[in-house]
Amino acid sequence: MNNLKNLTDKELYLICKKFGAAALEARRKFAGLLPEVYAREMSEREKGGSWLKKRGFLSVYEFAAKLAGLSRDQVDLVLHLEKRFEDKPVLQAALVSGEVSANKLARVVSIATAENQNDLLGKVETLSNRALEVFVKDFKNQNGSVEPKIDNKSLHVQTLELDEDIQNELIEMQKKGINVNQILRDFLHERKEKLEQEKSEIVEKQLHKRNDRAVIGMPANRYVPIEVRRIVIKEFGNKCSAPGCLKPAENLHHENSFAIDQCHDPRYLKPLCKGHHELAHAETRHAGNF
Repeated sequence: MNNLKNLTDKELYLICKKFGAAALEARRKFAGLLPEVYAREMSEREKGGSWLKKRGFLSVYEFAAKLAGLSRDQVDLVLHLEKRFEDKPVLQAALVSGEVSANKLARVVSIATAENQNDLLGKVETLSNRALEVFVKDFKNQNGSVEPKIDNKSLHVQTLELDEDIQNELIEMQKKGINVNQILRDFLHERKEKLEQEKSEIVEKQLHKRNDRAVIGMPANRYVPIEVRRIVIKEFGNKCSAPGCLKPAENLHHENSFAIDQCHDPRYLKPLCKGHHELAHAETRHAGNF
């Protein structure tokens, strides 16, 4: 105890982190053994005995709880996944070896196939739980494996809300035979062209600043200039730009790596929620561009 009191805050934290990581790894490895323990118990029962009772346990749940502090739900999850992964040996091996946690594997079980198991293992190993959930949701949407959820919020988003005076004016124009759709189409096209022009002007200014910095040996500034932030918000709004995602945008993602380009090019900046931002970076690293 006296030795612990002499530790600095940093030293105490690092020791806690070290033992915490070791404990989590040990629990994962223990959990991976449970399918074999269960299989031996079932085999012994067929012969009229009990592998667990010989060792002082009434069930696999008691065995897991007393030896590793696992709950009944955690045991059921591991046994369920091991069964679901019978035709997916790569994911099954990751489970029983304790390479990754059952909780993370459970997030991809609904989309796992014999064909995509290697790719999914890579995702499970590199993505956080939040990013993994985003990936699975996007995968299901892209592959049409889930029906779009309709609720009051989605209906609200899908409904175009116009101020009364604008709505009345458009209705009057339409009554007079004016092609309102073409007017709106022309406006949207003009808006798009104007945004591209504004972005090009911003890029030109940034290139001049970058060249000036290079001349005097100053490093590029990683802070995204306010004018760049404004044009990105003007184009995309304040929601995540990933298709179908309506979460608030919390990060600006450089589609072209800033480390390489040394530039905050608004043509390649997208606002993303935390999950899609992490997913984007993970995919970039996987592609070898980071």
